[in-house]
Amino acid sequence: MPFALFGRLRASCLVFVALFLLRSLGPDFLEAKSKTDKFQGTVVVAGPKAITVKSHDNIYVVRTFHYSIQLEQKMLRKKPESGKKVTVHYVRGSDLAVKVN
Repeated sequence: MPFALFGRLRASCLVFVALFLLRSLGPDFLEAKSKTDKFQGTVVVAGPKAITVKSHDNIYVVRTFHYSIQLEQKMLRKKPESGKKVTVHYVRGSDLAVKVN
């Protein structure tokens, strides 16, 4: 029984320390904007949750990007047609699209 109490106390202390450290870093740290990259190509498939694009430069490169929450709402209203040339702005190091032109 004392070991269970010690485990709970330790866990709550770790959570408190983590929150304290994050708060001391400031709000700018949590709200930092991620860097974005561009991928230009032709739409293969545009669905309600993701878009698949074939590269203009290399015919063997095909990438699928998942929409961000804001972009998903926009894409439900206006989806690009298959074969249309687009530029996908995505978060560097991921497959999360933030803008489709």
